[in-house]
Amino acid sequence: MTFQTDRIVGLIVATLGLMLLFVIFPIAIEDVEGGSIQPDTLPNAVAGFLVICGVLLALKPGESCARDPQELMMVLLYIVVMALGLFAMSRFGFVIVSPVLALAIMLLFGERRPFWLALGCVGMPAIIWLLVVQILERPLP
Repeated sequence: MTFQTDRIVGLIVATLGLMLLFVIFPIAIEDVEGGSIQPDTLPNAVAGFLVICGVLLALKPGESCARDPQELMMVLLYIVVMALGLFAMSRFGFVIVSPVLALAIMLLFGERRPFWLALGCVGMPAIIWLLVVQILERPLP
């Protein structure tokens, strides 16, 4: 990527973060009375982080380097796996899909150790379910 590309991508990421903060989240996230954490707290923090990172990338682009075409294919494969996982999650639910999705992502990134594969596909979805459903009292798909 060139310096110009970094600046364009940075501005796109910052614009996406601003769109999330001021257009999409106010429409999509309902206000809830009660509870110590509002439903928009974490999404707003992530969107704000996108804005900050996008602006920093636009102001101070990284070094120019040639990319390996195999890296691009891995990125595209990751996007496809995530899209299929989100589609499957909307159909079958978080509890069923998340272990399979976690396993697919870990294998895609080259993890082959059985302990870490088991921890990633069983442990992380269980922790996410515990935090979101039990502690934050928010539903998962």
